[in-house]
Parts: sequence; structure tokens; C-alpha cells
Amino acid sequence: MNPIYLKTILTNKFVLSLLFLINLFGTIYGYYWYLPQLRDTPYVYWLFVPDSPTASLFFTIVLGLWILNRRSPLVETLAFITLIKYGVWAVVMNSLFLRALPDDAPTITILMAVMLMVSHGAMAIQAVLYAPFMKWTVRSFVITLVWVLHNDVVDYVLGQWPRYPSLAEHIMWIGYGSFWLTGLCFFMGYALILRASLDNKFIRM
Repeated sequence: MNPIYLKTILTNKFVLSLLFLINLFGTIYGYYWYLPQLRDTPYVYWLFVPDSPTASLFFTIVLGLWILNRRSPLVETLAFITLIKYGVWAVVMNSLFLRALPDDAPTITILMAVMLMVSHGAMAIQAVLYAPFMKWTVRSFVITLVWVLHNDVVDYVLGQWPRYPSLAEHIMWIGYGSFWLTGLCFFMGYALILRASLDNKFIRM
């Protein structure tokens, strides 16, 4: 597709409004999905446990601001990084989950895993599609880096990662891979967004 036509479609107010609603309802469902784990989680960790819904919440805020012709470099940075990180993470985790299921696993369990793979894959795709329209600052980059690394520590050092009992024995390697995924996300963000912001002097400390 011609990039100009794609830009016109992606920035259309109707498309932005539709995505806003989809991400809003996805965010609400995501927090609902985490309720069982949150009930057993100390309040101090609540902000950092529902990783994917918080990522889609950031993007919902970005879309809402764009619809109102406003923007926030910090929320745009948080949205891009977390959409990619937790979108890819969930696709990989649910792929491993499906492989670990017995042959007689309930169909609903399989369908749920597939649904999670599709929805979280769409999160990462959204981030890539809308990257050209985002503007970051060095400050937003650093704050987001601290946020995501802190979230990794809460998940894999303090043991608050999303529950996948069948994969718990591999948590050390899952955590190791997650830290590398964080680095990859920030490299992508620098290459696709921050460098362009610097080159075009949109940067503000």
C-alpha cells in the first residue's frame, strides 16, 4: 500500500476512535483477567502486575490525546515500548503454553491461548504501525526505561510475573529472555522514533 494512503487511514479520526474503543475494552478485559492474581498480590505490586492491560491503557491514552489533537511524549514512549514488549512476550508465552498442553486439553483452553496470541500480537503490530507518528524526548526515554526495568525486577526478582503454572519451572530462562526483550524494544524505539525526533529537533529535555 502507498505510504501516503496508509498514513491517511491510520490518522483518520474515525480509525483512531475505533482503535480507542477496541483498546479501551481490551484494557478493561485485561484487568478483569488479572483479578484472580491481584487478589493474592500485595497492594504494593498491583501497579506492576497487569503488564499487558497497562500497555494497552497507555496506548488508549495516546489515541485519546491524538483525537483531541494533543500529545504526550512520555505516554507515547511508554505505549510503544510496553506494547512491543508485552505483546511479543505474551505471544511467546502462549506458544510455549500450547506446546506444554496434553493432547486431551479442553478446546476452550486452546482457544483462549490462541485468542491471547492474536490479541497480544495485534498490540505489537499497533506499536509498529503508529511509530512514525510518535515523538519522544530523552526524558521520556529514560523514564520509560526505569519503569520497564523496574517492572522486570518486580516480575522476575520479586516473583510477580503473570501466572503460567505449566511454565513455572522455566521461570529463570523466561526472566532472562524478558530482560533481553526489554533491550530489543528500546533499541527499536531508538531506531524508529527517538533518532528521528533528535534529527528533526523535536527533542526537548
